[in-house]
Amino acid sequence: MNLFQSLPALRQHPLLRGKKIALVGVSTIVRDGAAHYFEINKPKYWKTRADGATTVGVSGIGGTIERGETLLACLRREVKEELGVRVRLELPPQTYLIHDWQIADTLTLPPSKKRPTPWIVILTPPRLGGPGMPDHLAIVALRTRLLGAPAPYDLFGLLRAETSALAEFFSRDEWPLADAQTISGLSIILNGQLPSHPILRPHLTGRAFQLLVRGGATHF
Repeated sequence: MNLFQSLPALRQHPLLRGKKIALVGVSTIVRDGAAHYFEINKPKYWKTRADGATTVGVSGIGGTIERGETLLACLRREVKEELGVRVRLELPPQTYLIHDWQIADTLTLPPSKKRPTPWIVILTPPRLGGPGMPDHLAIVALRTRLLGAPAPYDLFGLLRAETSALAEFFSRDEWPLADAQTISGLSIILNGQLPSHPILRPHLTGRAFQLLVRGGATHF
């Protein structure tokens, strides 16, 4: 899917103008009145390091956009499959453009009745080179609120972080699980066994959210 077909308001941004950008995924860091919820990534995405520790990603709820799906249809399907609940879309006060894992720009986009306003747009390099390849891949994160109590259905695990715990958790690039579990207001539910010496590390939408927290954003 072409990013500009779903979000035409981004077409004239200086960083994006004239570029071919493939929109490959949609995600959300869903919240309720007290906390934000993050996916603990599945084992196929874990990485074993030379020191024997295993890095386990902490990311947003969401996934790959299927053929013929809209952004919202994909997000609603993924949230229902992964958390067993529905969510309500919220209008973000700003849109953050992430490029080279930095906040490249902060935008105020006009609201649209036809298309959701993105909270975060993450640009990553294409997986392959060669003719016909896009200049960037894009993941769009939307701002949502829970309409029910979540549980890790089609997830390996779910991390719940109260608002008071966000700054501490995202102050570090990685956390040994045992240390993370000492953070007040942070809890983890698992559907399986973690490896020995697991290291939690923000990934994709989780990493983008970390940039917002470290940059002093106040509207989560």
